[in-house]
Amino acid sequence: MNQHNNPNKLKMKNRLATFLLVPILLLSLNAKSQKANRFPMLHERLIQARLGEIKLRLELDQATFDQFRSIYLKYNREITEIDFRKMARLMKVEADSLSAIEADQLIVNQLEGAKKMIEIREKYYKEFRTILTPQQIIKLYQTEAELRKKVQEEVKRRMISR
Repeated sequence: MNQHNNPNKLKMKNRLATFLLVPILLLSLNAKSQKANRFPMLHERLIQARLGEIKLRLELDQATFDQFRSIYLKYNREITEIDFRKMARLMKVEADSLSAIEADQLIVNQLEGAKKMIEIREKYYKEFRTILTPQQIIKLYQTEAELRKKVQEEVKRRMISR
């Protein structure tokens, strides 16, 4: 009976964490895009909320989480330096409205960002792998993607309702 209730409790915790996380992520959207050092308290709350969600989803015990946390903070610091808005612009721009030079620069910016992302992931995969299983690392990347998607959806929803 106790085993049957645990998945429900985990789902409830995930929903609660997500419910609490989305507003924090939304508040931090501008802060993150304008560099974390301009809004250190907000950035710290964002990181703590994100870490809480990751801990739940990866089902980490406290000792493993403590080891993971220090690596994740370094990883996140490097990821935050990537300008994802520059990268995303490639997919949103009307190509025919650009000069050849502008189009070339847009492509170069996107490639540089993607390359930096790959380099960071390769570097930290080795570090994460000392603590996490490959399956947990996949869940980590999935969790980050899901959180980004939820924030984007919430931003769109709030923009439409204005």
